[in-house]
Amino acid sequence: MLRKNISVLCAFMAVFAVPASADVVEGMWKSAPDRHGLVVHVRAKHCGNALCGIVERAKDRRGYDTRSTAVGKRVFWDMVRQPDGTYVGTLLEPSASQMQTATILVEGNAMRLQKCEDAECDELIWTRLR
Repeated sequence: MLRKNISVLCAFMAVFAVPASADVVEGMWKSAPDRHGLVVHVRAKHCGNALCGIVERAKDRRGYDTRSTAVGKRVFWDMVRQPDGTYVGTLLEPSASQMQTATILVEGNAMRLQKCEDAECDELIWTRLR
């Protein structure tokens, strides 16, 4: 029985193990301003077996809290960790109302979100708040 429990524990740890050099994605992130100057604060967290990001606050171009229909919505979801340390899933830009496949890479306190459509790619850089 003890061997079985140890085997199950080792298998669980192997599935959810993160390389020591990987930067933590979970936390609160601040987006770059969109074309209207709106900045959103997004909480990245595990949603099932993947990563998702939900808008918790919206700020206007002066930095004041503002009402936005984006608050409470997922801006990325089904982000699955890749062997190279990136996450790949779906991104929805609140201002564009357009879903795209995106890649996330966290380097310290910067989150790089890259989205490509046809042969053109855009990169957004978000900043860690906590």
